[in-house]
Amino acid sequence: MRIQFSVRAAFGVIALLCTGLLAVAYYAQHGPQHQQPCPFCILQRYCFMAIAMISLLAALHGAGRVGARIYAALAGIPALTGLVLASWLLAKGSSMKSCLEDPVALFVNGLPTAAWWDEMFWATGGCGTEYPPILGLTVPVWACVWFAMLGLFFALAASNKLFKK
Repeated sequence: MRIQFSVRAAFGVIALLCTGLLAVAYYAQHGPQHQQPCPFCILQRYCFMAIAMISLLAALHGAGRVGARIYAALAGIPALTGLVLASWLLAKGSSMKSCLEDPVALFVNGLPTAAWWDEMFWATGGCGTEYPPILGLTVPVWACVWFAMLGLFFALAASNKLFKK
């Protein structure tokens, strides 16, 4: 038995999920814990935002199977990019004490969105900063989990195995 989804519903849920994850990141930054994002965290936010926008377009368009495959392939790119960024942060983050002074931070903080919405897209934290875990997992681990699940969904969707005929 194969589980199959409506294109609009699946991509709509993913758009809402990614928007929710961005809201959680905003709350973690400006809520009681004041977790300051590092440059790699900000780049991951851009990936979640790109996935949300592509998924919203797919949900609004309501494309057929071929269109759904194209949207899935397009959304898979930021999902894979985010997975690589989160993995890099997990592997190297604790050893990167001065990441706010490197070219990645200069690039991230130089983007127009950092000036337009600095509360969300300005990197102010260090990559090696440890914050209390959320439900037992650190933020980079949560990001890895979400990007991996989204990437798996998009890979299955691009291979035409998820949607109704």
